[in-house]
Amino acid sequence: MFGAVVVTPGTFGWVERLHSIAIEQIFSPDEIEEKFHEFHASELYRGEGAFAGIEEAKRFDAIRVLLMAMEDQKLPYIYGAVDRTKLAKSLAGTARPLDCAFRLCALGIEDWARSQHPQVSGAIQIDYQDQYLFILDDNTTDKELKKQLRTSYRLLRAAHPYTLKNENRLWHAHDEMYFGDSRESVGIQMADLCNYFMLHHLLKKEGSEEFYEIFVAQAICAKPEPERSQFHDFFVSHDSNDQKSVIELKNVANAKDQTA
Repeated sequence: MFGAVVVTPGTFGWVERLHSIAIEQIFSPDEIEEKFHEFHASELYRGEGAFAGIEEAKRFDAIRVLLMAMEDQKLPYIYGAVDRTKLAKSLAGTARPLDCAFRLCALGIEDWARSQHPQVSGAIQIDYQDQYLFILDDNTTDKELKKQLRTSYRLLRAAHPYTLKNENRLWHAHDEMYFGDSRESVGIQMADLCNYFMLHHLLKKEGSEEFYEIFVAQAICAKPEPERSQFHDFFVSHDSNDQKSVIELKNVANAKDQTA
């Protein structure tokens, strides 16, 4: 799966403030500089890495505070997920699953952005001011994956015409996708948290449903067309009314909860 949190204009200050409050709940002022680097979802939830030895109650309170921004500011969380077993058996079986999930997520973000425009007589009314998305990915040492994601981005985003033409499927996106250090990005850390608990929900893991419930009202499963109609069988969604099955997903779990 590949998921993104859309930090909309005017909300970042509150998101960053809650991030600081969560840090202060776990570490004393003297410990922050020495011990804290970032909120990595799996470490925070399991009590590993920088959070080893910290009692569960404190760690879970920090998660609640962090996810509060999703609920309070109504930040969209958009993701794409595929069943790797079913994908491997399909005509697209040689495709890299994470790249498929990335394309779904990127197109889902574009669908959300288009939905924010007013419509008159069924036609989208475009305001060319302030309508661009800056996409920041968590950096990776996997050079081949980074190259593949950039290639996919450039294939989806054509040169920018002032019309919503089909050849430019990422109309709202900037001309380049960027990679950043999650330690320096509150947004990436928020996306990591949402991805972690959404994945737990899709895999039907017990114990973390409370955190999923905090942001599920803001969760949007990417359903771009024509991909949704053509490849529905290996798409995965948290919406039980939308998917045919959420079974045989243990292959994803074996990837050590790999999220992006």
